[in-house]
Amino acid sequence: MALINNYYVHVTEENVTSGIESTTHPVEKGLDITDTIRKTPKEISLTGKIVKVGSMPANAIVVGLENLMQNGSLVKYIGRNSVVNMQIQSFNHSHPNTIAGGCDFDMTLRVVRIAQPSYKSTSTKSNNNTDKTSTTPKSTSIKTGDVVIFTGGNVYVSSTASQPAANRGKSTCKVTIINTNKHPYHLISNDGGKVYGWVDKANVQTKSSTTTKATTSKSTKQVTSGDNKAVYHTVKKGNTVWGLVNNNYKSLGKSVQWVIDNNPKCFSKKGDPTTLIVGSKLLMGYKN
Repeated sequence: MALINNYYVHVTEENVTSGIESTTHPVEKGLDITDTIRKTPKEISLTGKIVKVGSMPANAIVVGLENLMQNGSLVKYIGRNSVVNMQIQSFNHSHPNTIAGGCDFDMTLRVVRIAQPSYKSTSTKSNNNTDKTSTTPKSTSIKTGDVVIFTGGNVYVSSTASQPAANRGKSTCKVTIINTNKHPYHLISNDGGKVYGWVDKANVQTKSSTTTKATTSKSTKQVTSGDNKAVYHTVKKGNTVWGLVNNNYKSLGKSVQWVIDNNPKCFSKKGDPTTLIVGSKLLMGYKN
């Protein structure tokens, strides 16, 4: 199984293409002169099948992947290769009667780099000789890596995009990139809220502390950490990250990627959710 953001797919063939482009000029004697070399974007071509995984039917996975492609969303691919900052360039699927409820598919992923403006305006405006003070958080009050509250609103594919790619509700998110453009914060949901992109400063708030009550069950172990109660799961044979996140611990609101990022020692292959180590203790989130 491979993972594209939060969607599992069964990949039977994975082809990676990478290379360079160079320009040459002829000379009177000897070999031509090469004066420019640049890398071409890495591409991954996938072939495989999409079937029901846990409680998520195949058609829901197909719709989710199509939305990622149509919105131009940045995706992280984890399979035989692990690559970030990719976009889905093509996604084709067929539905033979040999796959109950599922389909065959092929897909092309390409690494992209989002263009940023080369300068910003430094001019300021005043009205009636009175300076206006923003009531939204300053960029210096939030740092990369912070956990914040996205209060809801538009999500953009780039920090300078004029049209939103999606509109999401309130979600607890991690700040992955900060800049000074129109949409200054790049956020990724920690609670399954499907926020993955650039957002406006006005829609971001610092996270306030909350008090929680602990409950225990046969398969969990809770440890107090500040005002939160950490919930752990002891991995058993047959467990999958997707199944644990979306079934056993759905109430905690964490994503598959959150569990992978916060439990690096619980996988025999870093970043590969299919290599869970039986007997290891997975941090699944914090009990409210």
